[in-house]
Amino acid sequence: MGLRPGRKRKLGVSPGEQRRALILIVCIACVPLLGTVAVVVSTTGSDLSDLAPLTPRAGEYLVLDWSALQRDRPHAMVAGHEFAAFNGVAVQALGYMTDGDRPLTKGEKVRDFFLLPDSGNLIHPAHRFGDQMIAVHLREGDPIAFSPMALVWVWGTLQASAGDPAGAKPLYALDQVRSQPADKAEIRKYFVFRQ
Repeated sequence: MGLRPGRKRKLGVSPGEQRRALILIVCIACVPLLGTVAVVVSTTGSDLSDLAPLTPRAGEYLVLDWSALQRDRPHAMVAGHEFAAFNGVAVQALGYMTDGDRPLTKGEKVRDFFLLPDSGNLIHPAHRFGDQMIAVHLREGDPIAFSPMALVWVWGTLQASAGDPAGAKPLYALDQVRSQPADKAEIRKYFVFRQ
């Protein structure tokens, strides 16, 4: 039996098969996007420059407020060329460990690293601005295992130097530092979101 002229033959696809095909297409399109979002969220730490210390001091140490290190900003502890007044202050700083002047491998014993207020994430590394980096120099004979973007506490005497606040060279240093690993719970214990 032939088709009459002007009649089209119907495809044998049920509405259920159409829905399954649409769901499959949506999944294929969304999985990479959702995977990327999951990776970014799971590898991003708190940005400590958005937080203020709950108390300004912990014993003999000033708890570092990262935003106070920013130069040319209204709330800056160090403004213009007055950074010399900040030299010699004993601080306790919470930050993320990163390699400094040379690439470091995970687990390598180090005495020097950079401390940042932001960990970045797997896709987008942390920003490195001169006024938001501290060069950490541990005490002699007190090396630690390098762990990229690990949250750590450091205690030492802060030294400020002149330079470009947006440059790649740290404008702050801590010498003869002691350090210990920290966990994310300590962020809530010592800091609060800035008002």
